[in-house]
Amino acid sequence: MIGLLIALVIGLWLLKVFFKIGFKLIGLVFMVFIGLFLIRVALWLGAAVLVIGGLLFFASPFSN
Repeated sequence: MIGLLIALVIGLWLLKVFFKIGFKLIGLVFMVFIGLFLIRVALWLGAAVLVIGGLLFFASPFSN
């Protein structure tokens, strides 16, 4: 009975450690994917702003 309790405590502790490491790795992977997606969105928004600014500059009646 005591051996079963010791095995149960050790098993639960190992499960906690594995889940803690697993959740950190999953969080890191999601953080990288979300970061890459946000960088892509920011680059597309920047390109759109540059294009609109260029169109406004070249279509302006004050630019000769």
